[in-house]
Amino acid sequence: MEPPRRRKQELAIALAAALFAFGCGSSQPSPKAAPAATSAAEVLPWKHDDFAGALAEAKRTNKPLFVDAWAPWCHSCLSLQAYVLSSPTLTPLARDFVWLSIDTEKEQNAEWVTRFPHQALPTLWIIDPTTEKPILKWMGGATAEELRALLDVSRRGANGDAMDASVAFVQGNRAAAADDVATAEKSYRAALAAAKKDHPHRPRIVEALVGLLVIEKDHAACAEVAAANVADLPPSTSRATSTAMGLSCAREAKDRAKEDQLLAIALADVNASDGRVLADDRSALFEEIIETKKERGDEAGAKETGSAWARFLEAEAAKAKTPAERVVFDAHRLSAYLAIGEPVRAITMLEASERDFPNDYNPPARLARAYLSLKKLDEADAAADRAIARVYGPRAMRVYEVKADVAKAKGDKAKERAALEEALARSAKGALTSGQKRVRDGLAKRLGALR
Repeated sequence: MEPPRRRKQELAIALAAALFAFGCGSSQPSPKAAPAATSAAEVLPWKHDDFAGALAEAKRTNKPLFVDAWAPWCHSCLSLQAYVLSSPTLTPLARDFVWLSIDTEKEQNAEWVTRFPHQALPTLWIIDPTTEKPILKWMGGATAEELRALLDVSRRGANGDAMDASVAFVQGNRAAAADDVATAEKSYRAALAAAKKDHPHRPRIVEALVGLLVIEKDHAACAEVAAANVADLPPSTSRATSTAMGLSCAREAKDRAKEDQLLAIALADVNASDGRVLADDRSALFEEIIETKKERGDEAGAKETGSAWARFLEAEAAKAKTPAERVVFDAHRLSAYLAIGEPVRAITMLEASERDFPNDYNPPARLARAYLSLKKLDEADAAADRAIARVYGPRAMRVYEVKADVAKAKGDKAKERAALEEALARSAKGALTSGQKRVRDGLAKRLGALR
């Protein structure tokens, strides 16, 4: 049924807010957390880790509250920070929202994480200042170019066929924000059915539906939606993300036909960059291609792709104009070097990052993993200790896990046990996501086996 005129207007306003949020990925981290540009480089008036203060301002100004939920280990968060939100083209948007950055690892933000749970990072929210309820919950981001295009579309408005798809899309976003998964899926499917191939929101509709099916662990449906739609999407964040998620789902569903289809798209797209997709999102395609080849027993092909992945990341890091831009690629570069059996290539890179960001726990934590792979156990132990001295929040479990792995490699069960006990003790502070709870349960099981 066609919604009443007033309801259409409300949805159009919500759509504008939703479209805006899709383009934004992360905020500037606090000085003592992850690598970041200085506050002087911020083009938007971010408030940091102060939900109460930001909400009060949103109520006073009657502006929606935009929240970027991130973590210092999240390379996609840092990519959006360094390559999207630093763009001066975003300055005119500063007065449209109250801007809040939430480091989900900080104990002071446990109430936020509990009240507004996330399944992945970055997660972007728009909060209604009157009801304090979410209008939007979106996992992902966009390039600066995509952001500007989405805003242009929202300012022009939509009508007729476009509005029908847009209304369903906004309804799906609101349902997803309220964790009403069934209604969200129904609305996204309705939006996809109504959106023609040239519909301006179709790429995001596909991405939203595929992502929701990933959360539901409906791998067969996820692979089906991705395989049926990504080939028709233009080069974009949504095409890259939907392809990567769909390929993973096809493997999980053991659907070889759809796996072949999505693998072919991933192989073509990973080598065809025209600047419309962030390097971080292209990198994710390499990762899924490697996993697919490994699962098929094609170790030579996986290593060949891994080498191409490493070359791609090295080239992107070489283009970086600042250390904050370069460090975005550290996590994937380490993964690529491990994939091809050459972790030694990560050492110089990570040492440079530790010098540039002496308060960040990520470089020494990654160094510990690289040294462990090289069987340089004393160096790995020292790097793990440096990371432990800096880490905070639930991520401490992963750092202590590396410490335990080093102790195990040395044959020191007492130190392995002590590291696992400390990991579990640290996990008692703050709020844990479902994924972090699984990590904790795994560590507890490992500790139990040592006793």
